[in-house]
Amino acid sequence: MDSSVRKRVTNADSDQINMSTDLEYENLQDEDGGHRGGWFDKLKSFTYIKMSAEVTNDFKKFSNLSLADDPKMVMKSNRCNRCYLATLLISCLAFLAVGILIGYFVKDNTTPNDNETNPASGLAGQPSVEEAIRKIINRLDKSKIKENLRLYSSDTRMSGTPGGNELVHILEKSWKEAGIDSVKTTPYDVLMSYPNDTHPNKIQLISGNTVLFESATAEKPLDADSNKKTIVAPFNAFASAGVAEGDLVYVNYARIEDFMYLTKNLSMDLTGKVLIARYGKIFRGSKVENAQNHNASGIVMYTDPSDFNMAGEATYPSSWWMPDTGVQRGTVGPDGDFLTPFYPAKDYAYRKTEKDIAEFRIPAQPISYGDAEKFLRELNGVEAPPDWRGKLNITYRIGTGFSNASLKAKLIVNNFEEIRTIYNVIGYIKGSVEPDRYILLGNHYDAWVFGSIDPLSGTAALTEIIHSLGDMLKQGIRPKRTIVFCSWGAEEHGLFGSTEWVEEYMKVLYERSIAYLNVDYAADYNYVLTAGTSPLLQDTLYETTKLIANPDKTSSYKTLYDIWNKRAPGENGEPSVYYSLGSGSDMATFYQRAGVPSVDMWFTYNSDKWPILSYPVYHSAYETINLYENYIDPDYSYNLAMAQLWSGMAWKLANDDLLKFDVRRYSTAITHFVSNLENKFSKSWHAQNVNIDALKSAAQNLTDSANKFQTYVKSASIKSAIDYRIINDKMIQFERAFIDPEGLPERRIYKHVIFAPSKYDSYSDNDFPGIVDTMFEIESNKAVDKWDQLKQQVSIATFTIQSAANTLDDVGL
Repeated sequence: MDSSVRKRVTNADSDQINMSTDLEYENLQDEDGGHRGGWFDKLKSFTYIKMSAEVTNDFKKFSNLSLADDPKMVMKSNRCNRCYLATLLISCLAFLAVGILIGYFVKDNTTPNDNETNPASGLAGQPSVEEAIRKIINRLDKSKIKENLRLYSSDTRMSGTPGGNELVHILEKSWKEAGIDSVKTTPYDVLMSYPNDTHPNKIQLISGNTVLFESATAEKPLDADSNKKTIVAPFNAFASAGVAEGDLVYVNYARIEDFMYLTKNLSMDLTGKVLIARYGKIFRGSKVENAQNHNASGIVMYTDPSDFNMAGEATYPSSWWMPDTGVQRGTVGPDGDFLTPFYPAKDYAYRKTEKDIAEFRIPAQPISYGDAEKFLRELNGVEAPPDWRGKLNITYRIGTGFSNASLKAKLIVNNFEEIRTIYNVIGYIKGSVEPDRYILLGNHYDAWVFGSIDPLSGTAALTEIIHSLGDMLKQGIRPKRTIVFCSWGAEEHGLFGSTEWVEEYMKVLYERSIAYLNVDYAADYNYVLTAGTSPLLQDTLYETTKLIANPDKTSSYKTLYDIWNKRAPGENGEPSVYYSLGSGSDMATFYQRAGVPSVDMWFTYNSDKWPILSYPVYHSAYETINLYENYIDPDYSYNLAMAQLWSGMAWKLANDDLLKFDVRRYSTAITHFVSNLENKFSKSWHAQNVNIDALKSAAQNLTDSANKFQTYVKSASIKSAIDYRIINDKMIQFERAFIDPEGLPERRIYKHVIFAPSKYDSYSDNDFPGIVDTMFEIESNKAVDKWDQLKQQVSIATFTIQSAANTLDDVGL
């Protein structure tokens, strides 16, 4: 986080995933080539309706039996018959009395969650959910995770390159060997972006036709891995090719507020200027967009040591801090394939032409802070404000231009785009009771370079989880619901693999998915768990962490939950989580377009000690196995803990008869968000006749419905599988109630009315994004013509919240 083979479409295109109820399991074969039979065939045909029919037929069979069929019985006298009847009646009454007494004394000892008694629990004799989780986590082996990570990060793994394609085959082979039900790869033909090897990108300090300084086109090798020839030169994917030449201006983090300071406080005109900004605070693509909106000719981005070596300590390879030769790669593009928006990039898809793409029109390029210093040192103009100053040994100035008026900055970018085939690796374990309900685990395998942290620490854990669950299958232990394992391609270029897959299976996922569990990477440091989650998954997350041992063996806290709550305390005595997932990884399309409750989690550093946006060597050539094993997670304890948490959550969601979704968490959050809107905007809204009262009323209705529904769930007499199905389906569909098919203003790709990426920073979310972004434009840009749009967005939010409340009612109409 961040050569093409064409084939014709046929009716027998077996490479496509059939996510029907049977999930293509009819074609599974044993090792000897024969079709699987026995329990597997019975499992295929299992439905509650069929079971009911069979029971009915059995009763019919017994009703056809008659004592009169025995000729000896015909000879009995009527008096004997009356004796038998009397005896039978007395016996029945006695048995009835005994049965009542037995039922009275044992009724409190049976619960609807007991696997042996609950009609929804599936096959008898299966371990309890908690027992199974303990089997899974005890099977997970950190030495295997270590072996996986060393293999996966032994070469560069960018999608659309030989190294990336090699890893696809490695994963597919290993997952098949694990013994899960099915593994396949799914191809998509997407527009990719790469640097030109023969004409590398660079920024020059020039005087006339003389080049006085030129940025490095490759990072200096500092260990054995960073010297490999397969390393792709630093670049920003989808930055426009071109040349920008002119005066240089320092724009801090290139946020909206930074540009407002320059244009309003300093009255600067940035037209035609080359900008230089430090990485951090917001998504790099938002920096490019902001520069473009202010008519700059190009932008250069660098990693200032204030954000990537803030301690001022020794740098890699002597520590985890970024050296002055390191460069952060990354995309500046949006989510999903450029040429097939809203639809999967299959070979039959209609494609826009590349000339129709208007997202970015200026060149952009990342450089190291060692190179950036050469340009910033020469800048002219006013001194930068204190909060604009980094930790380079210079006086930070804004410009315009250099102290030597003959100097200019010249940015040269030679990126190119072409359609290449990317691949996802998808694995399945079919559920025994509800095969048409899915728990999805996702991580991407592509990396800008070696990716020992991002993403391959997560990929290594996912493969070990698959082997652990494969062993469970060999022991006859199968989840009740289907578990889907997803290794995504081209996430770094713009969430391509996951976005195209969700677009292809949107209608199925929308109806059947229970949860998507994302781990972009397992750990970027060894301190504390961080989790962004849908409110619906919060309780399952908490419950699972209580089953996992604390990975910090120097601490007296026993469980992961305990140490998490100590190091990141939240409200109500629970660990801190955040609900705004952003679009920084593959959960984005699941959550914000398909409405699938999602979680994104990883272990990280102490942000109070180091308030930085990411780990220091992020997306550089120094993110190697040497870095991971020396500074990130030396004994793989945190990676193991993530594998345990990830698989434990999946197993709970796949096996809990009643999902642990507390809809009151959602209503509480929405009430809080509405209150914030009222506190912040009440005066201006009343002046413009914005109907905030209706919004507050809808929020209250949601609270009432959520409380009523949760009370019903706790007290309901659940007697059959269909009772569980009804309640679970309401909870599953509750998240979907917040999806608006029309999408957000000017950003139809985002459809979640409550949570979606900020229009001005894709890494972070806004609560009520349509409302908040519109108010930002009204207040910051004096866009008085946006008031009607604001009223519309408040109306949409009101309708959506009320609709969500309706979904919890018995009928809802």
